[in-house]
Amino acid sequence: MMLDPASTTISLLHPGEVHLWWYASPAIAPRVRRTYIDAVLRITLSRYVAMPPQALRFGRESRGRPFLLDVDGAPDFNLSDTEGGTVVAVARGLRVGIDLERMDRQPRVQALAKRYFGKDEATALASLDGEAARRAFLFAWTAKESSCKATGTGIYGWLDQWTFACDAIGSDPQLTQVPNDATPLAAWQHRRVAPAEGYTAVLAAKGSIGSLSMYRSNEAQAIAAWAEHRVQSE
Repeated sequence: MMLDPASTTISLLHPGEVHLWWYASPAIAPRVRRTYIDAVLRITLSRYVAMPPQALRFGRESRGRPFLLDVDGAPDFNLSDTEGGTVVAVARGLRVGIDLERMDRQPRVQALAKRYFGKDEATALASLDGEAARRAFLFAWTAKESSCKATGTGIYGWLDQWTFACDAIGSDPQLTQVPNDATPLAAWQHRRVAPAEGYTAVLAAKGSIGSLSMYRSNEAQAIAAWAEHRVQSE
């Protein structure tokens, strides 16, 4: 069973343009998840390069961030996955990061904020009531993690170096501080999107976002079935 290219091909991606692809994933066994995610990424990227999904090869930056090999002018990309959905960001002329969360998560807001957030951010969260604090935490977390993913550092030791204005509504994140190796602050843009009901995501981009488009794929079920078959046959 081969991994088939996506039926929809979008080959033109202008400088500064970002496409977000949403896959409403079915229930997938943990042992199949990695294969499924890899297939989602390959099918998405195959829309932008003249190669079939299975032919794509990836390299890694020094901190592990993936990039496409063998493609002149390859687009930048990033992926985030959580229960029930996956989102892939594809961009040209920008470094991008994407983070996706379910809005029904119940994190230990104050404890996690004290550990991973900036002092002013933790203080602002502590001043909010329970539900507002929970929402503000999720909005801040997605902004921070998407920024870390755009630079490729990973989150550990870096979350408190990206700081944002406290927001319990879900507006575009307002950046107030960046790590020293991500300066200048003015180079960064952040956009909040809701790819589906019950989810929130943040796109972080170093560079100017010219346009942002959302696409919703109907291929998740077929990709999951392919991934299950692939894992069982190994």
